[in-house]
Amino acid sequence: MLSSLELCDWKSFGKGSRSRLPFAPLTLLVGPNASGKSNALDALRFLQGCALGYPVDHVLGGRWEGQRQIWPPIRGGIVEAARQGSSRFTLVAKWSFGSRELEYYLIVDTGEGVQIAGEGLFEPSNVDEGGDVVARFHSHGGGLRQLLGQTESEVRTALRQAVFLDIQPSLMRDYRPENGAHLGTSGENISPVLEALGRTPGRLEDIVEWLSELCAPEIERIEFDRTRLREVMMLLVERSGRTISARSASDGTLRFLGELVALLTCPEGSLVVLEEPDVGLHPSRIRLLAELLERVTAERNIQVVATTHSPTLLAHLSPEALGNVIAFGRDQAEGTTVCSRLKDLPHFATLRDAKDLEHLVSTGWLERAL
Repeated sequence: MLSSLELCDWKSFGKGSRSRLPFAPLTLLVGPNASGKSNALDALRFLQGCALGYPVDHVLGGRWEGQRQIWPPIRGGIVEAARQGSSRFTLVAKWSFGSRELEYYLIVDTGEGVQIAGEGLFEPSNVDEGGDVVARFHSHGGGLRQLLGQTESEVRTALRQAVFLDIQPSLMRDYRPENGAHLGTSGENISPVLEALGRTPGRLEDIVEWLSELCAPEIERIEFDRTRLREVMMLLVERSGRTISARSASDGTLRFLGELVALLTCPEGSLVVLEEPDVGLHPSRIRLLAELLERVTAERNIQVVATTHSPTLLAHLSPEALGNVIAFGRDQAEGTTVCSRLKDLPHFATLRDAKDLEHLVSTGWLERAL
């Protein structure tokens, strides 16, 4: 599991403890627009691109093969990867593998001829926590990397297999070839994936049960229409017998369905990254999303990191999950991103025990608490 991510001079982040994100099995990132939430997710994508073996300039600027883009660029590209006024940034990811805890660091110079200026894996106990984030790594050399080669492979595998979902309802409405094995990052293969799940007793019924609570009127079952070209489209059948094809399903229904299927079918141990999974959901149904996120992380041993602007979603979290939420803001003097886990704030109990948590959050309490 990814235990923490420390960002030094990455985009809007500066240096120090207020640029460190501690992660739990479920971690929601909250804060106003432009506070740095998406920049944190971009850092995870950057690490994944490097783990896939792409050159660092391709990870930042996009990679093309045979006139086809196989890796979209990181927002801002090379020029805006390092914080304004700097040409170097450092990312430090701490991982836990059972009883083992190790940190992987990457130092990147975005000046002329973008390059990795430092990379390594080390045990946290060997780190001088009082030192500067960059300086403290140069003193360790590369010796530990050979000793910990197997664990380094585990870190790279975990990053390569991380799922970055960007559900696009418009791409989920068409017929798709049967036997589609993967949902796709946009959810485009939702119909064939659901059809395949229907071959395992109980799998499709579980999904229908979630949907029946989301939709009004209630969904009773999912059927499929097949073409002579072996393509398939899902049909949602309401309790009244009325049938709704994927082409007519609402954006909110398709978005929730895509997230639901992704979380229920990704391999155990996966890291799943979502941006605003609550978009398109009615406030009275957001409790389902909170329940889904907490249940799948506990039952399926997966890790979810997601951004949200919804105080309603926070209000439906358990006290433990609420404490693990990370609040983002901007330092008024420096303009850099600052962040803190809610349970680490001095007055977290005020938020946790509030009778109207939604009002407290929506009126800016978290920003002031930072």
